[in-house]
Amino acid sequence: MATIARNASCPCGSGRKYKHCCLVREEAVARAARFEEAVSGRIQDWATRQFDDEIGTALEEYAGSRRRLGDDDLAIFVEWFHTDRELADGATPAERYAARPDLAPAERAAAARIAAARLGLHRVLAVEPGVSLVLEDVVSGGLATVRSQRVSRAAVRWDILLGRVMEGEPQSLWGPTRTFTPAEEPEVLAELERLARSDGRGVDGPSPARAFRTHALALMRFTPPSRLAERSFFTLEGDPVAFSTAVWHVRDLGAVTDMLRALGDLRPDEPVEIDITVPRESLLAQCPVLPPGAVILEAEPIDLPATTSIATLRLEGGQLRAEAISEQRLAYAIQVVTDDFGPVVELRERHAGSVADSLASRDAPPRQTSWAEEDEDLEERQLLDEVLAARMRRWPDEPLPALGGRTPRDVAAGEERDKVVRLVRQLENAAERSRREGRPAVEMGWLWGELGLDDLLAA
Repeated sequence: MATIARNASCPCGSGRKYKHCCLVREEAVARAARFEEAVSGRIQDWATRQFDDEIGTALEEYAGSRRRLGDDDLAIFVEWFHTDRELADGATPAERYAARPDLAPAERAAAARIAAARLGLHRVLAVEPGVSLVLEDVVSGGLATVRSQRVSRAAVRWDILLGRVMEGEPQSLWGPTRTFTPAEEPEVLAELERLARSDGRGVDGPSPARAFRTHALALMRFTPPSRLAERSFFTLEGDPVAFSTAVWHVRDLGAVTDMLRALGDLRPDEPVEIDITVPRESLLAQCPVLPPGAVILEAEPIDLPATTSIATLRLEGGQLRAEAISEQRLAYAIQVVTDDFGPVVELRERHAGSVADSLASRDAPPRQTSWAEEDEDLEERQLLDEVLAARMRRWPDEPLPALGGRTPRDVAAGEERDKVVRLVRQLENAAERSRREGRPAVEMGWLWGELGLDDLLAA
């Protein structure tokens, strides 16, 4: 964030100097945060002296006999032990500290806020990086604007945060947080439901907050199963990716050359190479729901966006070669060549290799790029941005496996519009992450109005 001079006009638009306006509030918030951190440190020091045996037992619960914790694990353990793990009398160490009669009023108030900062699941609705976030409680639907310099710098709209909102003026995020993608939200909710039912109550039961307190440790250490799923690669129609090739001996080079030039409408100076394309929608209609970790690989001609290239035919060295990204696509290409070229070619080789084999063959060390190559990279990036934008313009009207083969536009108009809302959140969230990381990304905000969902966005 840019530094604002103390005597500059306040960016809030009040017309007053920054030092007499928002800086006063910001410095007060910073002082309050430092005071709360100091109180937290005193809670930990006091609890270490008072509950030494309990800490040892808790460490063994958390980490086993080795008791080796990394920085992240240690932060989770410390917050869990002091604000969630109950002592024999049912109170937590933080609650016991806040009840001490010898505390000054300000110290007692801060300790009580820390002790009451319960874990919750929150959806990020808006972010002011380095300052604050607007959060929606995923379970209750309540809204809160919370201060947090650290989390607000990393958070992206529609992230799902597992963390503690601490009361105060303003409210703040307290302690460690976990971040999940919009796509992982159902998995986190399912885990919360499972843990809540283990206590004999569901998430919608009389006290969902109790499930967050009782199972805070399990939730903070939860990893969505989809993150653990091994990546697997599929074509647009749902076939496993296998980099496949076929080679034909050419009996009549002139005839094959003329046929390929005619089929591809090639100029005399162009390489003798063409794509076999099919309507993209016909492939999408075939795709089943893919397993967790699935990645779809797709190549589409820029000049024919409604089609997808499923194989490339190339004439070189007296041979005709076909290349495709699945054995099924290669089989289709072989049938096309058989039908169109008949006796002037003879199939000699056919091979399919896995994605792992292909990646292993590309394990070459990185090399330095020249200025000219960087210019080419920029042009390629701009072209990729255009392709992504064109692809997203078609997205509302394409059948999707996640929607049972229906289009987002059709589903958004019905009772299951929440499914489309979740998909749009995923797209917008992923695009913003890509933009921050310097990867190709396109603006997704227009999808809300396009699909008639802007009322939900406004709400």
